[in-house]
Amino acid sequence: METQPNLDNATRYTPDTEWADYTDVLVDVQIGYACNVQCDYCSITDEMRQENMSLAAVMNTLADARAKGATQVAFGGGEPTIRRGLLPLIRWCRDRGYLSIKVASNGMMYSYSDYAKQAVEAGLNEFHISFMAHTPELYSHIMGKVEAFDLVTEGVRNLAKHGHKPVGDLIIKSDTWMHLADIVDHWAGEGVERFNLWLVSLSDRNKDNLDSLLPVSEMREGIVAAFEQGKKLGVEVLSRHIPRCMFPGYEDHVADLRDDKVLVITPRSTFTLWESKISPNAYGERCLGCRYKDNECLGLRQDYLERYGDGEVVPNL
Repeated sequence: METQPNLDNATRYTPDTEWADYTDVLVDVQIGYACNVQCDYCSITDEMRQENMSLAAVMNTLADARAKGATQVAFGGGEPTIRRGLLPLIRWCRDRGYLSIKVASNGMMYSYSDYAKQAVEAGLNEFHISFMAHTPELYSHIMGKVEAFDLVTEGVRNLAKHGHKPVGDLIIKSDTWMHLADIVDHWAGEGVERFNLWLVSLSDRNKDNLDSLLPVSEMREGIVAAFEQGKKLGVEVLSRHIPRCMFPGYEDHVADLRDDKVLVITPRSTFTLWESKISPNAYGERCLGCRYKDNECLGLRQDYLERYGDGEVVPNL
């Protein structure tokens, strides 16, 4: 399926980003793009790996957001847990009234029991881990680190000892879609109760890795199997990058990115999550008559629209 869209007729969702009150805003700070692995789908380029926000810049940003009422903060990258200043920064946030403090990580640093303990004691209370797979072999293939599966497993168990269950972030791509139900099953067995499904992005370093992104129509069976496995186990499984019209009967498993008011801060720029080039925010021609356009549905990701067009869209008229 190689149909290209008419990009002249594609439209973008353009939200109002002027928030005077940050009470329900999550301030998501990408403090730097350095990482301790290089996954085969990662979009971070070698140039971006060198980019970092200074501690002073991060603190100034978060102090300003706190003054506007923010109580939720997240740190990402790259791999934030390899940054030496992360735990002091988390303590700083906790002491200034941030109630929800999240880190998005590959989870390997939590395999060190002292680090996991110190992270919890510092005030980190929302753990998101990118689970690559459910077997050591596939984990190693994707992440490029033979011992990664064992390290992440140990990390999840260390967090459990301190009363925390991470949220699982799963990447939908050409070599994982058929395993998604098994991945949910495996990590639910380790106590994980929430899973987010993210569609691999053809951007930056991964922009030419076209084979990593298949049409949703080819992967739907595996994605729906993950939804069903979640229902069977009593855990939450949500898709965050694919419009609900592609999952008839499973619309309640599709998240609206606007439900979480996320302000993303990077070394280069500031934007809302749904304005990101790796978020769905573009409509094809078939979307234009849909009653959910600009309401429940943000449309397709631009890279997906460029690759496959909007032929899979089923507008609700």
